[in-house]
Amino acid sequence: MMPSDRTPRAPQSFEPLDPTVSVTAEQTRETSPEQITPPSVPQSNPNDLMGLLIRFLKIPGHVLQVQGSPGAGKTTLALEILSRMQDTHKIYVSSRVSPTKLRQHFPWIDEVIDAMSGRVSRANWLNELHDLRRMEAETVFNQVLRLKQARQRALLVVDSWEGALRNSNEEGRRMLETAVFSEIDESKISVILVIEGERLGSLDYLVDGIVTLNHQEQGGRTVRTLTVSKMRGFKVRKPRGLFSLDRARFTFLPPTYYDESPVDLHNLPPLNHSEKAFSLGSQDLDNMLGGVQRGSSVFIDVDGAVPSNMIHVLLNIITANFVNQGGSCFIVPTGTYSSDNTAESLLPYVGEEALDERVRIAEFRPALLTRKWRVPMKGRIIEDLKTFFNTWHELETTSQTRMLNVNYDRIVQVYGEDFAFPGFSELGTEMRDSGSLNINIASRHTRIRDELTGTADYHIQVQSVDDSLLISGIKPFSPTYGAAFSRENGYPSLRLVEIV
Repeated sequence: MMPSDRTPRAPQSFEPLDPTVSVTAEQTRETSPEQITPPSVPQSNPNDLMGLLIRFLKIPGHVLQVQGSPGAGKTTLALEILSRMQDTHKIYVSSRVSPTKLRQHFPWIDEVIDAMSGRVSRANWLNELHDLRRMEAETVFNQVLRLKQARQRALLVVDSWEGALRNSNEEGRRMLETAVFSEIDESKISVILVIEGERLGSLDYLVDGIVTLNHQEQGGRTVRTLTVSKMRGFKVRKPRGLFSLDRARFTFLPPTYYDESPVDLHNLPPLNHSEKAFSLGSQDLDNMLGGVQRGSSVFIDVDGAVPSNMIHVLLNIITANFVNQGGSCFIVPTGTYSSDNTAESLLPYVGEEALDERVRIAEFRPALLTRKWRVPMKGRIIEDLKTFFNTWHELETTSQTRMLNVNYDRIVQVYGEDFAFPGFSELGTEMRDSGSLNINIASRHTRIRDELTGTADYHIQVQSVDDSLLISGIKPFSPTYGAAFSRENGYPSLRLVEIV
């Protein structure tokens, strides 16, 4: 329904809300600053959904509708946007939970609210926090008019719209609609309306933007998605994004990207193995699997949509961490990477001496220059198995620990499934008996892949969903994580963000 044409009764004053239903920094202080991670404001880019929402709401008069089922993350998103808005008067009004409960659910807001009292030397971001559960619609109406008359850049969050109207009659509802939507373009206010259900059709055509939050449970794992279905005046290049509510923060999962430009570095600092388990070079990955026992096999089950360079970076992290602790490695690379490509990308992280002495890379193309690390293969299963075992036992003389890194899609491509399976299925026993680390990678649905699913000690699933890389532990079971590859101090690293 359109806002009423009737002129609402003018308010007598524009005083702040009653202190009995308003919370100040002093009243909400319980959590110490040492326990809080302060909000950060990342640089935006054309595909950054959080940056898009903030830019949208910086335009005075814009109204954003945030909708979704209970537990989808609507309140968390609204608070996250508030925390990131700069040079703006920020008001959060709640009709669903008390400020006390809000503080308990989102302890990170305490530090910034406490900054208003002067106890923490940080710029404040939340200027007003109000409890609307005991207010009439007319009181809310007065507050909106107060903001309009102040002519101050402001962002108002009403959480939720249905709750604000819960005790109102038709006249009160029209009054509040008029306050929010009439002449808002002339003011300096932007508004976020949190909708408790999936949709509230009467507002869809009035608001300027609509985002919908969804969460699904699949096999005991949570996947959360934000979808932009309307954003007036903005070109939305990436309308969907995955996110997490880890630590009560709204965090979009990073895009599937890694800067592979050349680097001039020395050995990648390793994460040390323990006496009984190998590290895979990422603390988060080690924590997800609980460590990889010596003599075990790890199956990296790759979805076909995952870019091959992402798996290549992951394997470089694992391999460099292993080699830089004195281990040796035999690699059968994916079909999109030659032995030259593999050696060139690994060289900066292990050094030339380690590459020559303790790394061997299979090459199926003929007539290439001789390199110590290159192992020429003929493409004939019997001859190549003999070459492999000779090379494998040679590596035993150079180091006490060995790793086999095999892309089974390449194996099937070269030898065929019927020939490759009996020859290479026996390698597991050799690896286990020698206490080696066996890394197996496959993406195609073949008999070998099915066998690896059943026999591997550890099973990691890697997927690409909505331009984000997801990693899950199948064996052992783990939640789903968003994977972020970056270069810390120039070195490749993997960070996992749990989707909760």
